[in-house]
Amino acid sequence: MFEQADTGLHTWAHAMHTRTERFDDVHRHASAITGWQQTYDQLSHGAPSTVLQHMDGQGFQIFHETLDKRVVQQGVAPIGRLCLAMPMSRSQPVLFQGACATADSVSLLQGGQEFSVQAAQGMELLAMTVASDRFEQLTERAFIDSRLRALGRSVNLDVAQNTLAAIRQRLLALVGAAQANPRFPENVAQDTVLQSMLDLLEQGHEQPCARTGNYRVSAYLVRQSQALAMADSETPITVLDICEQLRVSRRTLQRSFVSVTGMRPVDYLRSVRLNAVRRRLQATRASDCTVAHIASDFGFSHLGHFGVAYKALFGEQPSRTARVR
Repeated sequence: MFEQADTGLHTWAHAMHTRTERFDDVHRHASAITGWQQTYDQLSHGAPSTVLQHMDGQGFQIFHETLDKRVVQQGVAPIGRLCLAMPMSRSQPVLFQGACATADSVSLLQGGQEFSVQAAQGMELLAMTVASDRFEQLTERAFIDSRLRALGRSVNLDVAQNTLAAIRQRLLALVGAAQANPRFPENVAQDTVLQSMLDLLEQGHEQPCARTGNYRVSAYLVRQSQALAMADSETPITVLDICEQLRVSRRTLQRSFVSVTGMRPVDYLRSVRLNAVRRRLQATRASDCTVAHIASDFGFSHLGHFGVAYKALFGEQPSRTARVR
C-alpha cells in the first residue's frame, strides 16, 4: 500500500516516533499528544481507561484516541500546523467549536487557533496535522482559487462516507506499518498524510449554517459560563450570577448546558473545578501544598463534601492522586 515513489520529498534527519499508550487519567492522556496546548476535563464518573496511538514526524503528525468518559477538550492548536480531525464513533456526535461533528464529517483547525470540543463518552477520534508552509506549497498547485483560504478559520466539512472510510483505513494502516517497521521511510509517511489532507479538503463540503447555528449559541454560553466560573475560582459563581452577566434566562442557560454537555450547569461547573484541583495536585508536591489548601483555592470549603465529589468523579480519593516527588 505504501510504495516508495519519487514524490519530491526527502528523508528527514528527524527520527519518526510511533507508539501506543494507555492511560487511567485524561490529563496525562492530553499532555502526551505532542505539540498541543490543551486541557481535558473529565465529566462522567469513574476511573477512565483511554488509548492513544500516535505517530510524530518532521512536519506531520497522526493520533488516534479513544476515550471511555465524557470529556471537554480546550486549548490551542499547534502553531505552524494545519489540523484535521475525524470522529469515528457513530453512537453520539462530537461538538466541535459549537458545531455538531459526526462520523461523516471532518473538522478543520489552523495553527494557533483556540478550540473547544465536547467529546461524548466512548469517543474515538482520528486526527492529523501537517506543517502549514509545506501544505501551502502543495495547495498552490492543487487549488487554483486557494480553497484553504476560502474555507475560513474553522469549519466542519461533510465528506462522502466511502472517501472518509478509505482515508481512515489508509492512515491507520500507515501507523500500523510504521509500528511494525522502525525503519519505515519518513518521507513516505509524510507524503501519505499530505495527500490524505488534500483529498479531504478537495472533496469536502462545508456544512450549512442552519445545521450549526443552535449548537454554536449553546456552546458559546457553556464556554462563557466556564470562563466566568474559573475567573475567580476561589468563589464559586452561582447560576443566577451567570445568567445576569450573560444576560440570558435561567431556562435558556439550563437548556444550553443539557444540550451541549448532558449536565446541569451546577454539576458541569463543579466537575470543571474538580478537574482543576486534580491538575494542581498532579503538578505539586504534597510537602509544598496540602489537598485542603488546593481544594480551597478552587472554592471547595467543605473538605468532606469535596472528598466525596472527587472520588465519585475520578474513582479515587484526592489523597491517592499521584503528586510530584
